[in-house]
Amino acid sequence: MSFYIKKVLVQAKNCYRRLIDMNKSAYWKLQMCGTEEEMREVAGRICRNYLHGAWKSVDPTDLDFKRISGGLSNFIYYVALPSDASKIGGYARDSSPEADDTRKPVLSSHSFTMDEPKKVLLRIYGQVHGERAMDAIVTESVIFTLLSERRLGPKLHGVFSGGRIEEYIPARSLLTKELSEPAISMKIAEKMAAIHSMDVPLSKEPNWLWKTMGKWMKTARDERLAPNAVGKTAEEQNVIKELKLIDFEKEIEWLKKFVSSVDSPVVFCHNDLQEGNILLLEDEIQPTEDDDYAQYDPKNSKYVLTQFDDQNTSDSIISQISDTGEPRLVLIDFEYCAYNHRGFDIANHFQEWAYDYTNPKHPFYYEYVDSQPTLEQKEIFIKEYLKHYHTNLSEDKNHVHDPSIDEINQLLYEVEAFTLATHLLWCLWSIVNASKSQIPFGYWEFALCRLEHYMRLKQEILKKDKFGFPQKRKICEVDI
Repeated sequence: MSFYIKKVLVQAKNCYRRLIDMNKSAYWKLQMCGTEEEMREVAGRICRNYLHGAWKSVDPTDLDFKRISGGLSNFIYYVALPSDASKIGGYARDSSPEADDTRKPVLSSHSFTMDEPKKVLLRIYGQVHGERAMDAIVTESVIFTLLSERRLGPKLHGVFSGGRIEEYIPARSLLTKELSEPAISMKIAEKMAAIHSMDVPLSKEPNWLWKTMGKWMKTARDERLAPNAVGKTAEEQNVIKELKLIDFEKEIEWLKKFVSSVDSPVVFCHNDLQEGNILLLEDEIQPTEDDDYAQYDPKNSKYVLTQFDDQNTSDSIISQISDTGEPRLVLIDFEYCAYNHRGFDIANHFQEWAYDYTNPKHPFYYEYVDSQPTLEQKEIFIKEYLKHYHTNLSEDKNHVHDPSIDEINQLLYEVEAFTLATHLLWCLWSIVNASKSQIPFGYWEFALCRLEHYMRLKQEILKKDKFGFPQKRKICEVDI
């Protein structure tokens, strides 16, 4: 990373800390620590400061205000202008976080503009502990801004010390079973290729995986699996006993040495591309004038959504199915993004085919081992990925790259090797969160599950005289 980029990130981090200290009482209310009336008031103030048009004159009590989610890291709220235009106008400003002393004129009830959003998401950062947590917030904000500018993610409407205001996109997360649908899988491959071909102002060294594993391993060893650590139930105690038998430090050392022999290009990776982080844009939406994505169609008396101008994908912003019959997807939550080996990102996505996190009962997930992608499904995904990745990097965007069998088999080899890393990483993540997270989830069970897969796959590799490529064969075309 250049000295200039480092300097900018350090300045941003210091500025963020100072502003948080100045306004922490207001944002504290939005961290689920205030009454609904107080939270609504603070949300209205923030939107009034950073948005324009009707947002300047609406009474917070008239806003459509709902909490979407809330955890230890983020609190997300849906905020929308009232549908009744008569409720907009005449509301005088008062003091608010980061507001200046300049009093602006109150707008009338008809003060709508074509480029103002009618609905937004308000993201409030949770409690921040330590330098690394602060660095992660700044980095994630930079990435979100870049993705917004390149139309690979939601539009960014505003950034403030305690969070940001994002575009509201009518969408839903994918279901686990949808990951294997050919049309959706190929679209995910295209999206992943677009992310991997980005040039992001972060360190290009692939250190994230090992630094993260090392940090989580230390926490697991010193706290969660300490000699005096005990489980809340007999089942937990049995899992902890099994996990204590593993020397995770040695496992990380072995794994690092093993994958160092695998030639896998370093690219900008999402690193957590599971179904919950992939949005499928909805078919049905309410007509709006939302920014430059909407144009009025006088013939049909409605607003027609324009293209989502992503130069590296063929998506439109708001429609489930494109003109070519392809599903329209948006990737979100770049919490773990970093430069990493492409083999890890693809391997991690493939493993998520087998885990469904919608189980309403303990351990709050289902594991479907038989749902893991077949060799043919992997080949189809990889072929689509390579086609778009090379086209994105080519000066001639009209030239479609046709991956060779050798290219496909090389990436299959990378994926097989880095599958080990995905299991060990999320095993450690689960151990760390077992007693810290307030989210109901069978962390101990999940940790043991991923560890067992890691050990089984490791033994299979050690039994081989040579870790070779899969058998070469032609890829079957899929009619979608």
